[in-house]
Amino acid sequence: MILFRFLMPWIIFLYFISAAIPSWAQGNLSTILKRIEPSIITVFAYDKEGRTIRQGRGFFIGKNGDVITHRGVLEGADHAEVRAGDGMLYPVRMILAEDREVNLIRTWVEIPSGAVHPLPFLPFLPQLGERIAVIGSASGPRKTLSYGMVSAIQEIPALGEMIRVTAPISSSFDACPVVNMKGEVIGIVTSWMIEGQRFNFVVPGERVLRLKAGRGISLAEWERGREETAEGFYAKGLPFLWKEDYEKALLYFRGAVQKDPRYVKAYFLIGYCNAQLERYPDAFDAYKKAIQIQPDFVLAHFFLGLIYLETGDRTHALAEYSILKDLDQTYANDLLKMIR
Repeated sequence: MILFRFLMPWIIFLYFISAAIPSWAQGNLSTILKRIEPSIITVFAYDKEGRTIRQGRGFFIGKNGDVITHRGVLEGADHAEVRAGDGMLYPVRMILAEDREVNLIRTWVEIPSGAVHPLPFLPFLPQLGERIAVIGSASGPRKTLSYGMVSAIQEIPALGEMIRVTAPISSSFDACPVVNMKGEVIGIVTSWMIEGQRFNFVVPGERVLRLKAGRGISLAEWERGREETAEGFYAKGLPFLWKEDYEKALLYFRGAVQKDPRYVKAYFLIGYCNAQLERYPDAFDAYKKAIQIQPDFVLAHFFLGLIYLETGDRTHALAEYSILKDLDQTYANDLLKMIR
């Protein structure tokens, strides 16, 4: 199938052999760990009775007490606190921004400025082969650290560019920073757990920086609106997409466009799921709706061209190539290779 054969070269895998941390790196890592430890926090989410329902990791991103964590930690919570590097608990007061596609959320914690230690970010993608460490330490005697290299920059439909690393990543590293040997954040670990299977990603630091602080709403306001929006349906469909359970994913993406008939990314993924299920008429309709809403949607034109090829319609595939030439030469060239 053309779609599947094309997607595999699209994911660049450059693997490096991972072993124990070499002696030349131990000094650097020890220094970096000491520098970053005060920035790592533990998030505690409570129900109305004050019982802990969930806990997770995160770290400071702003001097005024802004914290990045996994949004799933706060789901269903009545209130929340963070334990900072000084061992004290501080209340989460506001939800400032969220990226539902990658399960990250930016919150404001009411905390004295002296207890805040924000981490520096690398504002662009790291180099392949760059040495990195994933640091999941929290206050207390136990420190968790995983060491490796950047092995690939992976393009994922609907998510964009994600970082692959050779360092082993477990659930204990969720929402923890991935840093280079200068102590700069190159990314943050995020994951989904669905039907017993965990999906891990490293979100680039440059994307995390785009989570700008907005007006801010209370945790209660955020909780009330969490499942009612088109974005909520869209986000819930993504884990099923990565699991290749396209039928379940479609239920949520269709729910998203019912809530918002102009949700262009949801239409795109409806097209993608239907294409994987070989329901080509439905895929055509969804891609065309996405293009109607956003005529310069490069990926929609590209995948529409692939569907035309899959169904033997070379003429319309060439038409999509002609459109892509004016939008993105790289995708145009890739489609032309498939046509030839």
